[in-house]
Amino acid sequence: MSNIIIEHYIKLLPIDEDIKRPLLTVVIPTYNCANYLKETLTSVLAQDLGEASMEIIVVDDHSTKDNPEAVVKEYGQGRVKFIRQEKNVGKVKNYEAGLRASRGTYIHQLHGDDLVYDGFYSEMERLFNANPNAGAAFCRTNYIDSKSRITGVTGMIQDNEGIVPDILEKLYTQQYIQTPSMVVKRAVYETIGCFDRRLNCMEDWEMWIRIANNYPIAASNKVLAAYRSHHNNATNNTFKDGTALKTHQLICDLVDGYIEPGIKQKFSKIRNQKQAAFWLLSYKNSKHELTLKQKWRLVSKILKLDFSLKNSYRIFS
Repeated sequence: MSNIIIEHYIKLLPIDEDIKRPLLTVVIPTYNCANYLKETLTSVLAQDLGEASMEIIVVDDHSTKDNPEAVVKEYGQGRVKFIRQEKNVGKVKNYEAGLRASRGTYIHQLHGDDLVYDGFYSEMERLFNANPNAGAAFCRTNYIDSKSRITGVTGMIQDNEGIVPDILEKLYTQQYIQTPSMVVKRAVYETIGCFDRRLNCMEDWEMWIRIANNYPIAASNKVLAAYRSHHNNATNNTFKDGTALKTHQLICDLVDGYIEPGIKQKFSKIRNQKQAAFWLLSYKNSKHELTLKQKWRLVSKILKLDFSLKNSYRIFS
C-alpha cells in the first residue's frame, strides 16, 4: 500500500502492529558529499544502539561525482542500509524515500555532510521519556566549516530544558532548529505529513513550524549536533541563484495559510524584521561573491521586509 499523497507532501502509513520495530531510525540523505559521509557515519556508529533498537539508512539522490555506496560498505560494515535513487529526484523526494523506509518510533534525519556528537541519542531518548507528549525534540547545534572547524553555535531557546511553551511563536519569526539536531516521532509524519515538495530549501523551517502548530516540542541546551556550511552545499547554492529568496516568501505564505490568525497578527512584523536582519547578515558575508544582479535582488528583499532608515544605512554604508 502506498503512502498517502496530500496535496504537496506525503503522509507516512503507520507501521503494522505485528512488525517488530526499532526505537530509532537514522535517515541520512546524500548527494555528491561522500567525502563528508565518512565523518557522518562514524559519528552515528560510535553511538550505535544495536540492530534491535536502531536502524541506519543512507538514501542517495543518484550522486554523480562520488560513490557513497562504497563509503557505506567500508564504514557501515553491513550495519547500514543503502538506497540509491534510479535518477535524481531532488532533496525532498529523496528525504521521503528514507522516511518511507523507516520503521523506528523516532526518526532522526541527518544530512550526509552533518554529524552528531557523543551522547546525542541518549539525550534525545531522555527528552522523550521526560516529555511523552512531545512530537519532536532537539538540542543546540554547532556550525562547522568544510574542515569541521566550529564557526558558531545556536543559542539557548530557553533557560530550562523540556517543552518550549512558546515554540510556535518563536519558529514563526525565526529558524531556531537545525536539521541534524531534531528528532521527530514517526507518528507525526503519519499524521501531518512530511516535508513540502514545493520547497527546495528551508524546507525544514516550514516542517518545524507545522509540527509546532500541532504538537509540543522539547529542547535540550546541550550542544550535541553539527551543521556543516560550505560553498558546495545545497543551501549556499540556492542563496546564490536567488531561489532561496523566492522560497522564503513561499514559506511565509504557506505558514500564514494555516497558522493561528492571532499569531500572524501579533508576530508578522517581528518576523519581517528578524528575516531582514538574517538576509542583511547573509549579504554582508557574501557580497564579494555575488554579482551585481544577485546583490540587488538581495537588497530588494531586505528593504521589502523592513524598509527603514536603519536598514538602508546598513546596506549602503
